[in-house]
Amino acid sequence: MPKFKVIKEGVNEELIAKTHDVVKKYLNELFHDYEIVHLDDTYSFTFGTVTVNIRVIGWHTDDVLVEVYAYLAEEIILSNELAEELLSLNASTHFGSFGITFDKSIVYSYSLAGAHLDMNEFTAAVQTVATMADSYDEMIQARKANQPV
Repeated sequence: MPKFKVIKEGVNEELIAKTHDVVKKYLNELFHDYEIVHLDDTYSFTFGTVTVNIRVIGWHTDDVLVEVYAYLAEEIILSNELAEELLSLNASTHFGSFGITFDKSIVYSYSLAGAHLDMNEFTAAVQTVATMADSYDEMIQARKANQPV
């Protein structure tokens, strides 16, 4: 049996609320008030040509997830060439990854364990998603424009 603690299913609402407070504090240190939009449980800001979203969600009884993500293209027809390119990028990207959602959108996301979230790792996630999404969204949009419908 491993020495690590086994994850227990469940949602820790108190930890979600605490982590929201930490995320809000960090966002206040990184941005001006007018740069952040807070709607429901998601914080958003614009960076270049993308909108970066941050949300806190339940993971298990002892931790929560802080998801930082941005949509790069919607209703994409995923060609083999584009899929291979995204997978190759994932293999060489240290943090975060490209993915495709259930509604055929391409997203770049980076998830962190939130129970002991620190400013350094939070800033790294926000910077990584913002720069990667802004760097690759135009390439993916161009591919979408050239695809047969």
